[in-house]
Amino acid sequence: MSWDLGRFLNTLTYYDALPFAEVWRWVQNGFQPKSSVNPVPPFLSGAIPSQVLLLGQGLPVGLAEALRQQGVEVLDSSPVWATATVFLGLEDVELAKTHLEQMGHQTEQMLFDFRQPNPEFNEFWGILDDVVMGGVSQSQLRWGEQQLLFTGQVSTANSGGFVSTRTRNLEPPLDLSEFAGLELRLQGDGQRYKFFVRDQTGWDSPAYSYAFETSPEAEQTLRIPFGEMVPTFRARIVPAAPPLNTRRICSLQLMLSKFEADGSLNPRFRPGSFQLRLRWIGAYRRDPLPQIIGVVRGRISEQLLALIQACSPRWCGVEAAVDVEEPILVAQLLRVMRSPQAVGQVERVEQFHA
Repeated sequence: MSWDLGRFLNTLTYYDALPFAEVWRWVQNGFQPKSSVNPVPPFLSGAIPSQVLLLGQGLPVGLAEALRQQGVEVLDSSPVWATATVFLGLEDVELAKTHLEQMGHQTEQMLFDFRQPNPEFNEFWGILDDVVMGGVSQSQLRWGEQQLLFTGQVSTANSGGFVSTRTRNLEPPLDLSEFAGLELRLQGDGQRYKFFVRDQTGWDSPAYSYAFETSPEAEQTLRIPFGEMVPTFRARIVPAAPPLNTRRICSLQLMLSKFEADGSLNPRFRPGSFQLRLRWIGAYRRDPLPQIIGVVRGRISEQLLALIQACSPRWCGVEAAVDVEEPILVAQLLRVMRSPQAVGQVERVEQFHA
């Protein structure tokens, strides 16, 4: 099998690893101006994570909109909540439970959401296969049903044996120092993959690696603790490397390789076709925040409490006193959302909250 010089040049150009890469990309794009898209995902340090609030009977009319303006996802006007009361009948409960179970699988802080096709995706992620070292493996990224497919053919011919997808350098780098690690929702093919994080912008800079098993049977939520990532350079461990600088995350990479981080052979690797399905990449906190919050005027019913407890371990209930005004309720809800201590608790909001 012959080596593809064109693919090699295109890869290095995409990752700005060649002198005059910008000029070459300009020629490839038909002399069109460079895209103005900043290759940073919609991430804001300290932002409120995605949440669902169940709005019950008698709450202020403008509460939902006031919370949306703060970046909070609110469920209050779907067919589930078409009546004035929280639940009316088993059918409504089941519809609500289905929606909330889906949200319960969502990460604390979304970095890349692959459940909807994104026209700007190619500004973030590209393909990096063993063509850079003379190999002939080929991979691609394509959209599936509410997922991104990383798929193709991996070959050990020409001393190759890896395929990967990697982000371009994120500018500015991500500050993930408030988080304990990364979280991926995925479904694999039974092979063993690696995930890399870099805190330097160099094309061939050291990376911090984490290997994980996959199953073709069902989706899994994979947690990658920053403290368990191994510093590596070209499939060799770097014992003297400093800890990963989580204040400066420059790039992410997902790889299928015949080698482990220490240079030994991957016991689950098999040449040929592969496929990894990705839903999202996010980050999880050291101290989790509430995710699903039940909000009612008065007292929370046992039915609602049981529902939110079943849908996410990061639940919280909020009981608003009858005389609580909208600004006070909004302020206290935002306080609850930012409080790890509120997880698993029922909070009471009074008109004059201490």
